[in-house]
Amino acid sequence: MEDEPSFEEIVSARQESAAKSVRSATPEELRKLLDEIFSADPTHPWHKSFTRFVEDHKDETAYRGETSDGYSFVFYPRTSRGMWYRFDTRLSGVGTISEKTMSFLTQLVN
Repeated sequence: MEDEPSFEEIVSARQESAAKSVRSATPEELRKLLDEIFSADPTHPWHKSFTRFVEDHKDETAYRGETSDGYSFVFYPRTSRGMWYRFDTRLSGVGTISEKTMSFLTQLVN
């Protein structure tokens, strides 16, 4: 029987996959992404917040990426703001990126 990975191993794998996948994203690309993420539930409580988040930062360079375990993220390093989400065939989680994670992501693109 194989042992479950430790917390440190999970975090390390996430960081490695995030570093490999991070790329810049245009506001148009993010709007299209939002349409996809919230297509099944346009009244989802985070839809308005995430849309406002993208619109409020449209003049700033955005970055997006994914982790090996299915989490995706959008962030703006200049203002240290970011949001994560988990979407496969439906949205199963969304939230704001922590300060510690923002620091890591910002270092990736600077």
